[in-house]
Amino acid sequence: MTGSFFAALGYKLYVKAGTTASAIPTTTTGMTRVLSLDNSGIQSQSDTQDVLDYDSTQGFKASLITGQSYNIPCSMNVSLKDAGYLILKDAALNAANGKTVQWYRESPVTDGSGNNPEVHKGVALVGSFSEDIQAGNVAKVTFDLIGYGAYTFVPQAAPAGGA
Repeated sequence: MTGSFFAALGYKLYVKAGTTASAIPTTTTGMTRVLSLDNSGIQSQSDTQDVLDYDSTQGFKASLITGQSYNIPCSMNVSLKDAGYLILKDAALNAANGKTVQWYRESPVTDGSGNNPEVHKGVALVGSFSEDIQAGNVAKVTFDLIGYGAYTFVPQAAPAGGA
């Protein structure tokens, strides 16, 4: 059980400045790792519409998915020279102009398998960018990566060539 608890320490988030026309990244090449990150959990949502199913004699109600979205609430310790922080802040300040970030999140592999990590990746707007600067506390930044389109999920898998 401790392996699962400490696994949260090994997540890595990479970002790259983008636009609403950016593609979902395929690797971390050319991306910048966000340092001092302490949260990046994905929250997805499906919108549904209840409809009657007229194929049955009973007229059963069914729920159809009409839309999907995601949000990634993030927080990090402020490092004013951190390249990842600067990319995120610029994207937040220019979100109204169509500036996005391409993001790529790797989960740690904690089972000793040598497998490639689980990956989530996508394109997002940066919203709710907030700095918490209080005397006596660690300066923190919180922000949301707001999904622009769908994100991609790649499960943990054996490295190419087997394992």
